[in-house]
Order: sequence, then C-alpha cells, then structure tokens
Amino acid sequence: MDNKPHYKMSSIVFIIFFSISLLVFVPNYTTSFDLPRSGRVIAVFDGDTIMLKGGIKIRYLGIDAPEIAHDDKPADCYGREAKWYNHKLVYGKIVTLKYDREKKDRHGRLLAYVYTPDGKCVNAELIKHGYAFVFRKPEGFKKLVHFLRLQDLAMQKRRGMWGFCKTKRERFYIGNKNSFVFHRPSCPYGKRTSIRNRIIFRTREEAFREGFHPCRRCKP
Repeated sequence: MDNKPHYKMSSIVFIIFFSISLLVFVPNYTTSFDLPRSGRVIAVFDGDTIMLKGGIKIRYLGIDAPEIAHDDKPADCYGREAKWYNHKLVYGKIVTLKYDREKKDRHGRLLAYVYTPDGKCVNAELIKHGYAFVFRKPEGFKKLVHFLRLQDLAMQKRRGMWGFCKTKRERFYIGNKNSFVFHRPSCPYGKRTSIRNRIIFRTREEAFREGFHPCRRCKP
C-alpha cells in the first residue's frame, strides 16, 4: 500500500500546528518585518515618549522620565525640562529604532532604543544628563548595565534632576524585588510588599544604583 499521501497530510498538519504555536506561545509576537526601523519624529509627548510620522508611538526602552502635568495632576520635578531636552534631541529628525526582547508595553506602544542621525542613543543621553532614570523589569534588557553606569555618573556629578530636585529623606526605603519599585516606609504599596520580595535600602541613591525606580504614589 502506498503511504505517500499519509506522509504529505502529516507534514501539512505539523506545519499548521507549528505556525499556530508560534502565535500562541511566543511572547511579544511582533516580528521584525512588522517593526519600523526608522521614522520622522512629529510629536514629543514627554521625556520618554514620541510619535513618528504615520502615528506610531514609541516609548524609550529602559528609561523613565519625570512626568509632565496631565489629567489635573501637577508635573513632577524636572518633567518639563525632560520633555524640552527630548524635543531638542529628536523633534523633526529621522531617527533609527533598535529593539530588544520586549517589543511593546502594556499600552501598545513600541519599546525601542532611539538613535539620532549622528548616532547618539537618545535613551542613554537622557540618563547621562540627568533627565531620566533607569526603568527595568525582572527580565532586564541588553543595555541595563550600561544605563546603570551612566545613571550612577549622573548622580555623582549631580546632573539635571539629581542636583536640582529636592526630596524629603527617609531613614530607609522599601524595595520590591519583583517589580523593581522602591517606596517610602509609610507607603501602603511598600507595606504590602511580601517578605520574600522585600529589600531595604538605606538611601534612595542606593535603590537607584540597584536599578530600582521610585513609586509613582509616594514619590520617594
């Protein structure tokens, strides 16, 4: 009996199953041919988010800038300055985009390293000059160590927000090793951090050096 038709059918079934598996099980399934590699910046929303021609929103990967005023909430210290510097670096220019493991955030914005025409990494420039701090998740990203070094130098030199913004000091800070957020000891979110995930920092600088970022509620 000729079994060739059965082999052909088995191969087709395998290919279909494999294709479906890629869509279902691979996180951030956006593939390389879906991702823009460059574009002209037509809007700067704040210190870490821009829009390219065509309506594509880009969130700078690995960093977080102070918030600007929105939804009746006042701006964070150095929020307007961060937006201004970001605007100065990229507005109207054709930027190049490079990606890491995580391609999109929970708001559907693309996550990328953004490069100016002269080759500068905007993410790194914002950290280097004190307009943003490192923003990490448990999975990390390729430039994490490099960004932490730039941030540490900016803190030492008191560049940007590190020398300008004043904050009330605490005796210690509560960090969450799961979210990489740190809190004031009185913050309800900090208090709810499990013992397993809790880490204590003596200073806010120590927390930043370990790659933790401040809670948006208690603003340590």
